[in-house]
Amino acid sequence: MRSLKSNTKKRRKSTNDKRITTKKNSNIFQNTNFLIEIWQLLVFSSTSIFLIFIFLNQAWEPIGFDQTYITGLYGITKNDIKKITDNFYPRNLLELNPKEIESYLRKNLPIKDISVSRSFFPPKIQLNIKEREPIAFAIRDLLNSTEKGMIDLEGAWIPLQYVNKSNKNKIKLFIENWTPNKKNEITKIIKNRFILQSPLQKIKISPLQEISIKTEHFNAVLLGADTDRLIEQINKLNQLQNSLPNLLINTKVKIVDLTDPSKPELKIERMLKNEEQTP
Repeated sequence: MRSLKSNTKKRRKSTNDKRITTKKNSNIFQNTNFLIEIWQLLVFSSTSIFLIFIFLNQAWEPIGFDQTYITGLYGITKNDIKKITDNFYPRNLLELNPKEIESYLRKNLPIKDISVSRSFFPPKIQLNIKEREPIAFAIRDLLNSTEKGMIDLEGAWIPLQYVNKSNKNKIKLFIENWTPNKKNEITKIIKNRFILQSPLQKIKISPLQEISIKTEHFNAVLLGADTDRLIEQINKLNQLQNSLPNLLINTKVKIVDLTDPSKPELKIERMLKNEEQTP
């Protein structure tokens, strides 16, 4: 009996010792985790404070135009951008408003699309620009003079100084007396120019805001004050071009009046014999 009791006491003591050891290990583990968490919190806090300090330091540090990076330039130069945005620099990043810069550049340069962003690490301004692509030469009347320029497919004016030289050499189309009131009509004619059998050479706006075109085959085609019937007018002009050589002998068409395409009118002039024989 004594031996049994002694063994029982020993087992109880061993179990108690294990429990105490497990409890101690658990406390040590918890304390270690706590210390790790404290350490992580300190590191995170220190890093955050350091980054905030750098951010504030960079944000309030004035930057110049040399910290402006630009992509997409073709005809416009970086120096052009510098002159236009001169009043924005030097200024700190928090004061620089990207939307304000975008609006100002759109207003003062022939830009079709632009995005402006700012970066604090490193401090810089990023400009991504898409220029207007010239498609025709143009001339417009100013108060006491005339100005030469170019237009894009949307009929928007492009000053010659912002056009790349290689683009100028490729373009043969000309707009005479360009006016912003006729942008939509000009655009519509240009977009449909490939329907014409005779290549389009010129679009002219008269003082009365009436539109006429010149093609390789016709010296002047009167379209009227709008382009509501443009496709019908082009189709009629193509029909006339196909039929005229067989109808007219020793004459040439000077003016085609298509203001009413259902009743086209022709103004012709006699060709001299030596003009006929000229190759």
